[in-house]
Amino acid sequence: MFIGRSKELSVLNSKYQSGRKEFGVIYGRRRIGKSALITKFLEDKESILFQAKKDSAYGNLRSFSYALTKVLALPKNYVFGSWEEAFDSLLEYARGRRFVLAIDEYPYLLEQNPSFPSVLQEFIDKAGDNIFLLISGSDVSLLRKEIKDHSSPLYKRRTFEMAITQLPYSEALLFVTPFSKENKINYLALFSTYPYYLSAIQPNLSFNENMESLLFNQYGAFYTLPDQLLSNSTKVQDVYNAILAAISHRKRTNKEIAESIHEEEAKVAKYLLTLTDSELVEKRETFMGNKKTNYYEIGDPLLRFWYSFIFENQERIKVNGHKIYEEEKEPIHQFLCHGFEEVCRLYLEQLNEEGRLSEIFPKPKIYRVEKSKLGRSIELDGLSLANDKLLVMECKYRTVPFNEAMLAHLIESASVFPDKYERDYYVFSKSGFTEGVKQRQGEHLHLVDVDTLLSLS
Repeated sequence: MFIGRSKELSVLNSKYQSGRKEFGVIYGRRRIGKSALITKFLEDKESILFQAKKDSAYGNLRSFSYALTKVLALPKNYVFGSWEEAFDSLLEYARGRRFVLAIDEYPYLLEQNPSFPSVLQEFIDKAGDNIFLLISGSDVSLLRKEIKDHSSPLYKRRTFEMAITQLPYSEALLFVTPFSKENKINYLALFSTYPYYLSAIQPNLSFNENMESLLFNQYGAFYTLPDQLLSNSTKVQDVYNAILAAISHRKRTNKEIAESIHEEEAKVAKYLLTLTDSELVEKRETFMGNKKTNYYEIGDPLLRFWYSFIFENQERIKVNGHKIYEEEKEPIHQFLCHGFEEVCRLYLEQLNEEGRLSEIFPKPKIYRVEKSKLGRSIELDGLSLANDKLLVMECKYRTVPFNEAMLAHLIESASVFPDKYERDYYVFSKSGFTEGVKQRQGEHLHLVDVDTLLSLS
């Protein structure tokens, strides 16, 4: 069952109804839902969806020919002599009617046929206002270059582009509707708002049973997760594994990672760039006084979980995954508790995107200072600045309500910033708030309990 992507479908359908020639480019990390989105969009439209493959140039032409011959009613084994011939036949067939050609995993065509962009350019230039062309792929940097590089044949020909990212928080909630509040938080803490992950949950199983089935099982959907997420351009899988494992074990700077895996810093930096481009690793920052230091974190919580609990246990899981899961239950619980912050951040980001905050803020970031002017370290779960307004986010996954002392500590932490910044505090608490804190709720202090967190509307 297809869930979500209402905004993306609305844009695509609007372009479809434009009455003009359209050339759209869709990109995003692997397993983010690009193919599912395109398939849903094409459901009620005359179209061809061609899935390019890691095949020879002829092999892909043959596969496209077979897809086209079904539309043209040609012999099923007919192969066009060239892409130009195939595209000309398609344009002739589609004359006078709206027709969509979608090419998924477009970068595969370029691997064996570097001149393909020129062929596609000719197709676009010949096409009339009835043609709607879509290309998509997971190699984000390549696709951006294809449409923005002045030397590319496709430069200035695209009429729109669409970066596919995680689902909005409210759409992700639709996947976890049947579950208890605690398990809703657990699933979102682990799977975030990635539709591929969320759609794998089996509602007839408990949370623990789903965990064992999907991860602690050699036949589970996520047992080989990195193989599914890392781009096919990542030729040196062992180096990527080593880097990601090091990050999951709190080796966060380029230097720490290089020392941990015994590789040159320059080499590690190169691979980290690929991982950040692939949206699997995030570059963040921390402060020592006024000195900023960059560090790296695995942005995808499930991938971070995999390197924390599955990577080094894969062979043992093959023998007895249930026992390994039982052994790791306490650290897994701690992992999920920490993931509560991610759920809160997703909630706040959607409020921001919908214009329901006092300003349109940049994406809130974790803020850490090792030595502050308060004489202690500071860690804020989320911080953002816009037009002299400071958004401060605090998340507490505790068994006791958020109390006045915690609030005072938070306000003191934010006091390190100049007084000219007006503060907006968003405080999330699993166990609610004391009456004293509730009485202070107002324009600049927003309290979010679990019921509110899980019922965004």
